[in-house]
Amino acid sequence: MPQEPTPSQDSFLFQVNLGGMIDILSNHLYSSPDVFVRELLQNAVDAIAAKRLLDPENTDNNEITLTLSEENGVPVLCFADTGTGLTEDEIHRFLAVIGQSSKHDLTSGKVQQDYIGRFGIGLLSCFLVSDTIRVQTRSVKTPEQSLEWCGRPDGTYTITPCTPLPAPGTRILLTPKKDADKYFDAERLTELVQYYGLPLPVPIVLVQGEQRTRLNPPFPQGDTQYEQVMKLGESLFNTGFLGYIPLDSPDGLFSGVAYILSSETAPTAKHSHRIYLKNMLLTEDGGRLLPKWAFFLRCFINTNGLQPTASREDFYENDALLRAREQLSDCITGYLRKLAEHNDAMLQRIVRIHRLAVQSVAVEDDTLYRAFFPYLTFETSFGTLTGSNLLQMEMPVYFSPFNDEYRQVAAISRARDTLLVNAGYTYVAQLLERMPLLRSEIEVIQMKPERLDELLEKPKLSDPAAGLRLLAECNELLAPYDCNAALKRFAPEDMPVLYTVNEEALLLRDIRHSMEQTADLFRGMLDAFASEYREEAIAKLYLNTDNPLIQRLMTVTDNEKLRCCIEILYVQALLTGGYPMRNHEMQILNGGLLRLLNWSLE
Repeated sequence: MPQEPTPSQDSFLFQVNLGGMIDILSNHLYSSPDVFVRELLQNAVDAIAAKRLLDPENTDNNEITLTLSEENGVPVLCFADTGTGLTEDEIHRFLAVIGQSSKHDLTSGKVQQDYIGRFGIGLLSCFLVSDTIRVQTRSVKTPEQSLEWCGRPDGTYTITPCTPLPAPGTRILLTPKKDADKYFDAERLTELVQYYGLPLPVPIVLVQGEQRTRLNPPFPQGDTQYEQVMKLGESLFNTGFLGYIPLDSPDGLFSGVAYILSSETAPTAKHSHRIYLKNMLLTEDGGRLLPKWAFFLRCFINTNGLQPTASREDFYENDALLRAREQLSDCITGYLRKLAEHNDAMLQRIVRIHRLAVQSVAVEDDTLYRAFFPYLTFETSFGTLTGSNLLQMEMPVYFSPFNDEYRQVAAISRARDTLLVNAGYTYVAQLLERMPLLRSEIEVIQMKPERLDELLEKPKLSDPAAGLRLLAECNELLAPYDCNAALKRFAPEDMPVLYTVNEEALLLRDIRHSMEQTADLFRGMLDAFASEYREEAIAKLYLNTDNPLIQRLMTVTDNEKLRCCIEILYVQALLTGGYPMRNHEMQILNGGLLRLLNWSLE
C-alpha cells in the first residue's frame, strides 16, 4: 500500500508546459486544426444546455453565431453563444486549469448526459489557428459583471472587465496565426460547421455585416419523408444511392440511416460515414461501430450513449460499443430479410451490385442465406448459373476450391455431363456447402483427386504392353517429384495430360520449393516437415490415351526422347494448372525444349 504523505512532507503542484501541450494537441491528439470549430460548437451547445438545467422554465431563443469582421485589416472571428456564461471564479477554474471541465459535477466527478464534451481541453484547440484566445463572458449567476479572459500560448493569461455583453453567454474572439487565414473564410467556416454540427438542434448563424445565414437545418426538402432522407444522403456523401435502411436502436442507443450504394465498392476501400455523438460529428470511420461486411453502406448515425476517446474522434471499445455494433447488424440484416419478403426487385439489385458483401452475410445467417442464395451467380462447367438454377439440378453439385484446378477439370466435367462449380472465390465453397438448408436431398461434393479419378474412364488400348511400358517410364521419371502416373481416357481429346494434387501434396510442393531456396541450416527442419505430409500427399499425372501424342509416345523406343517428352508434358501440366514451379522444373522445361529443337534440326 502506498504511504500517505506526512505533515512534514512538502506538496508541490505539477507545472504544465502549455507550448508542449499545444504541440501534443496538434500533432498527436487532433487530426487537423479543423477541429477547433468542432470544439467551439461543443462548448457552445453545452453552455446552452447548462443554462437550461439552471432554469428549465426559460424559453429564450438560443443560438450560436459566427461573426466575421476586421480590426486594423486583420480578420477576426467571434464565436458566440447564449449559454450560461462564466463567473470570475469559474474562469480561473475552467479556463486556466488543463483537464478541468465545467461539465463535471464537482461533487461526484460525473459528466451530465446533456453535455457533449468531457475533458476540459477543447478551448486549447483554438491555439492551433490563433496566437491568442480572448473569451468575453457574462454569467447568468452574476449578470451585472462582464469579463474578458485573454490566454496566450506561453501559459500566461489576464482577466479584465470588458464592455457589458447584452445578455448572458460567451464570445470567443480569434485572429489568424501564420498560415491559418483559410479558417477565417466564410465558405470554409460554413463547410466546417455543416460537417461537424449539421444535426445540432441549436440554430447556428453566420454573420457578415448585415447578412445573417443559417448554417444548419432545414434539411433538404422533398415531397415525402423518403425523398427528404434520400436527398440528405446525396448532399452528405455527394453520390446517389439505391435506398436506405432505418437504423433505430431498441434501447435508444443510436438512430440514423444506412444508405445503400448504387455502385460496387471494394471491401478494402476507405469508407466515409457521418457518425455523430449528441449531434456533433465524432468520426467518419465506422470501423469500430459497423460490422465489417457493411462496406456497401454509407451511414448517418447519431448516438447519445457511447463514450468518446480523449480526442473525440472515435469511440472507446467497451460493452456499450459492442451492444451498439450488434444492434446495428440486427437493423441491417432485419431490413434485408424484409426485402426478401416484400421487395424482390430491390433485393436482386443489391445482390447483383454488392455480391461480396451479400455473400459474407449469407454464410453466417440462415434466414439471409435462404433469401439471397437463389439470386447469386456461379461459374460452372455448364456456364454461369444462379443459385436457383443449381437447386433445380437433378445431379450432384461438385465444386473445386481452387481456380486453376477448376479451369483444368471444367472441360472434362462438361464432357462427362457433370456439374462442377468454381469455388476458388471468397465465400463460394461455404455457400455451396449450405445448399442442403434449401434442398435437403441435394449432394454437394468437393472435387478431390480421388473423386476426379472416378470421372475418368478406363483406357482402351490396342497394345496394352506398350501402355504399361509408357506408364512404368513415367512413374520412374516422376518419383522424385512425389507424383504418380495413370492411364485414363477423358475428353477433350486434345488435352494430353492432367495434373491433380490434394492439399497435402500442395503443401509438400511448397516445402520442397522452400528447401531449394534456403540455407543448409534450415533444410533439415523443412525436410522433417515434408515427411509429415509425404504419406497423405496425392499427386497424379493422368495420361489421356485418346490423345494422339500420348498414343505416339507408346510407340517411341528411344528412351532419351521418351523421357524428354514426358518431362515436358509434366511441366506443361503444372503450368496449365497454375501450380508454383520449383527451380529444377523450369530448367527441365527449358532444357527439354532445346533438345527437341536440336533433334528436329538433325
